Amino acid sequence: MIEFVPISTMAPMEPMTPMHDAGTQIAINTEDASFLDVFKGLVNNVVETNEQVDRDAIDLMLGNIDDLAQVQTNIEKANMAVDLLVTVKNEAVSAYNTIINMQV
Repeated sequence: MIEFVPISTMAPMEPMTPMHDAGTQIAINTEDASFLDVFKGLVNNVVETNEQVDRDAIDLMLGNIDDLAQVQTNIEKANMAVDLLVTVKNEAVSAYNTIINMQV
């Protein structure tokens, strides 16, 4: 059984930071952020982490990387970003289907 929680009782989300530069934060006003903004942020995160993995693969083949642990960390970040995006997408589709199937 699905339990609905009023949006007013939910805690606001923290601003997301890009994976390639953890020192800077993206300015997202969480009060005005729509689901589309959050989803776009997740997609951008997946794109950025995959680009970093591609750069790491090229540098590894060229012999420009000495730290294999960092390469593995970047691969895991990319995997987690994809898993998070897929999970959010699946939950959104599930919620949509639940709403569509409600009897009015």
